[in-house]
Amino acid sequence: MTTTPTGAVSVVTPPRAGAGHDGIAPLPEAERTSAPGDFGWIWPSAQFSFGTVVLGALPVVFGLGWWASASAIAVGVAVGTVLLAPLARFGVRTGANDPVASGAHFGVRGRIVGNVLTVVTALGFFAIAVWTGGTAVMVAGHRLLSTPTGPGALTVAMFVTAAAVALVAVRGHEALVRTYKVTAVTGGAVLLATVLVLAPDFDAGYAGGALALDSAFHTWLLAATASATVPLSYATFQGDYTRFMPASTPTGRVVRASGISMFLSSLAALLTGAYVTTLFPVPDEPWLQGLTDAVPGWFAVAVVLFGFAGTLPQAGLCLYAAGLSANSVFWRSSRAAVTTVVALLAAAVLYLGAVVYDAMDAMSAFVTLLLTVVAPWAAVLSVGYVLHRGRYDAEALRAFTTGGGGRYWYNGGINPRAAAAFAAGSVVGVLWVNNPLYTGPLTGLTDGVDLSLPASFLVAAALYGALCRVWPEPLLPPSRTTR
Repeated sequence: MTTTPTGAVSVVTPPRAGAGHDGIAPLPEAERTSAPGDFGWIWPSAQFSFGTVVLGALPVVFGLGWWASASAIAVGVAVGTVLLAPLARFGVRTGANDPVASGAHFGVRGRIVGNVLTVVTALGFFAIAVWTGGTAVMVAGHRLLSTPTGPGALTVAMFVTAAAVALVAVRGHEALVRTYKVTAVTGGAVLLATVLVLAPDFDAGYAGGALALDSAFHTWLLAATASATVPLSYATFQGDYTRFMPASTPTGRVVRASGISMFLSSLAALLTGAYVTTLFPVPDEPWLQGLTDAVPGWFAVAVVLFGFAGTLPQAGLCLYAAGLSANSVFWRSSRAAVTTVVALLAAAVLYLGAVVYDAMDAMSAFVTLLLTVVAPWAAVLSVGYVLHRGRYDAEALRAFTTGGGGRYWYNGGINPRAAAAFAAGSVVGVLWVNNPLYTGPLTGLTDGVDLSLPASFLVAAALYGALCRVWPEPLLPPSRTTR
């Protein structure tokens, strides 16, 4: 065991049977060869897909004009990025993915909160991404080749896409990063081409339609909140990549690289979605159908290809995160085996949501609701990092593999300070939700505006900070060295 230049305690042990260096076992420093610049591929490849672009339609669907939609997207993405980017430090300092690293604050057993959030969020966004990509392939294919539409055709398109995603995710980190480098460039090119192709019909003076709420300001706030959820939805995923960065990597560089890349890629994707939607005769018509109808016939080829290839990085990122998180629960199995099982579960969720129950709108609303629980989890980690001064005992984080005990065992493996703050933030967030699936009673205080995300984050952050001040957690001494 050694103390790294950053002050984090790094432990390099042989991986347990079946874990592998792409599983949850601590990575040898020699294999931590990624760099902060890799976020320049990771986030654009995920955001430049129809699964994200389509979310840019929401401000226009809410009734806002072009400039109001663009400003709401810009402000919302900025807020979401500010909440997300600092979490990138955990992987560098601990060499672990975010759910495992969260054990430093939630407790070794309390890390299960992060595991559950990661798996459920990832499965939801995987289903949305593959459904969106499969729909694009089906709709554009019908226009080009008169191929069938309907549940059967959608099932085939989705499962071909899902199989390709699973293949990439099971292969692991290196395969994903290689895929990202290709899809980030091609995805950006397709989005730019879409803007250029539709430019002759675009009107920046588009004034919008009937407002979703009682005033333009309240509707603008609703759109900004919806946009903020896009970056924050990746809150439990960053450590999957930053754990591959050397422990000596300056955390400021990591935070800046993640934040800048996330902000710019999310902004580009959502603005493209809003831009396209202003051209629809009816803003709330099925987005992919509207896009296919709006572009020239020859450009539908790009829609088909991008619907398939553009889904791989976003859905692959989700599936890899879900598999890695599940692997820290079923840690005796290999990451590849656990990810394969998770992929089968994801396929079942996808089929039930998109084909059997035709409930993807409800699933989208559920994922948005889930983010009100992700926000307080992120708040606890953000405040905890500051209180602990970024110093963590990597070996103690893995006490779940050795029977418990250690620095982060707290009370029976759970930190009551973090648990109380997380619970309070989650309750406030859920009570302040306003979406098609559920409306919380606290929205009456804000005339229907959904403030679940900022409210849940702020309540959890404030309460956790207060509890730690009254009841301090044991900190790792700066000068600690061990042999």
